[in-house]
Amino acid sequence: MTHKEHAALAARLAVGAVLVYAGASKAAGPAEDFAYIISAYDVIPRDFVMLAAALMPWVELFVGWALILGFQTRLAAAASGALFLGFLGAVGSTVLRGIALPNCGCFGEGIHFTPGQAFLLDSCLLVLCWFGWSMPPGRASLDRWMQRGL
Repeated sequence: MTHKEHAALAARLAVGAVLVYAGASKAAGPAEDFAYIISAYDVIPRDFVMLAAALMPWVELFVGWALILGFQTRLAAAASGALFLGFLGAVGSTVLRGIALPNCGCFGEGIHFTPGQAFLLDSCLLVLCWFGWSMPPGRASLDRWMQRGL
């Protein structure tokens, strides 16, 4: 593997691991707890808060595992980038509107970040998403194995 392939693999694994941990942390608790955090952001209509709280952890898990396994890598990297752009927009909007959050909700009840910490983390992960998207799938990916025909 080349240095670029190693770096792309590391980026893919890092983003995937964060998403899997975040999704699993939220999925392990009641959706109502996460819905409380989502409603504090005040960025989606109240009628959709519970649906978002129920679905978001599973989206994070699905996209995270796709990145880790290297399955539909470019699509998974784009989807994770879209997630992090959404997270950045939500966190940034609360700061601009002066909304005090009970916690960021990033990792359920596991880890709590300030809005500034969450913004920095999401920004770094967004850069890694771009890197994973811009590189072709490496040897350590299901995409590559499927291209070659196991």
